[in-house]
Amino acid sequence: MTTPTGWQGSADDPNDTALVQRALAGDRTAFDILLRRYQRLVFRIVGGFLRNRADVAEVAQEAFLRAFEGLPGFRAGAAFGPWVARIATRASYDRLRLRRRIPEVAWEDLPSAERHVAKALAAGADPLDRAAARDLLERAMAVLAPKDRQALILADALGFSSAEVARTLGCSSVAARIRLHRARRTLRKIVTGLVVGIQDAG
Repeated sequence: MTTPTGWQGSADDPNDTALVQRALAGDRTAFDILLRRYQRLVFRIVGGFLRNRADVAEVAQEAFLRAFEGLPGFRAGAAFGPWVARIATRASYDRLRLRRRIPEVAWEDLPSAERHVAKALAAGADPLDRAAARDLLERAMAVLAPKDRQALILADALGFSSAEVARTLGCSSVAARIRLHRARRTLRKIVTGLVVGIQDAG
């Protein structure tokens, strides 16, 4: 069977439908197989919209997370490739729109106590004001999507493993790892923005 350019399996391969059914039945390895089969296609689509390699990797992971969460709506017998390609395209468009409106923690909006905490963190020091540190973390966490925030709390605050996070959230280990990666990356961006604010203020 000939494989179309950019695809890692036939678009109408009946094995795809079988894998979807297995994933819906609770087989957590089935979606991993679909992910490997179509990751090249998804990366090529996302790479056509975005140039930054880190952004491409993040949006590709987001596309697969959306595909996983959307499996119950996948029509049996339909071609999985075009379906996941549409999801990757929407995820790419969403990232482009998000760049114009993403909420961030602005330096000028921070209370004095939280500014002191941010300066301590930027300098690699342990903040002394624990209450302000907690408030700053909560402010940063509020930017995250609810499920990403929940995954991060389970892993980083409660010490859950990725497998335990997955069981708690009722998702695959792959989905849990994607959520944690995305949440941590967003928090790093927030911290980077605060450091820039400190430099500007200084």
